[in-house]
Amino acid sequence: MVTTKGERRKAAIVAAAQRILVVDGLDAISHRRVAGQAGVPLGATTYYFTDLHDLRRAAVDALAAADLTRMERVAAELSAQTGSVADTARVITELLTPEDDDELVAWYERYARAAREPLFATAARRINEAARSHVATVLRAAGLDELPPDVVLAIVDGAVLGALAAGDDDPRSVAAGALACVLTGGDGSAA
Repeated sequence: MVTTKGERRKAAIVAAAQRILVVDGLDAISHRRVAGQAGVPLGATTYYFTDLHDLRRAAVDALAAADLTRMERVAAELSAQTGSVADTARVITELLTPEDDDELVAWYERYARAAREPLFATAARRINEAARSHVATVLRAAGLDELPPDVVLAIVDGAVLGALAAGDDDPRSVAAGALACVLTGGDGSAA
């Protein structure tokens, strides 16, 4: 039976693993490193998690839950703010991309690894399902629901990845600009 103290300790371990995942990636998660960052004895990580895969799964699940919570919060705050096509593109980009740069890079690293790593695949499917739903809501509110949400996700993801690879300082603006261009039919007027 896990006590309240035990629940707090387990939550601290998961939070530490989640931070490591965001900053350094999945392969950087080890029992020793997580225990050190969580400030718990090394044995605590193996007490609460049967093996390293179980610990990594908890970190991935916690990060996915945080992503879903962020998307829901942003959708609730921003869906009423759509006005121009540029505003709609900005709202959708904010909805689909974490604001913190480390989290943004971690987001796409996890996304790319989902193709080969079952640990990430389930989380990616849950996040994509929520993203499509939120994007559809924003597009409907803006009167732009003729564009399928999957296409919107592809545009934003492709633009962000291209901007990250090119070393652009503001990949979210690049993605919002690309999406605005598509939403206006490619004529460049985002008004």
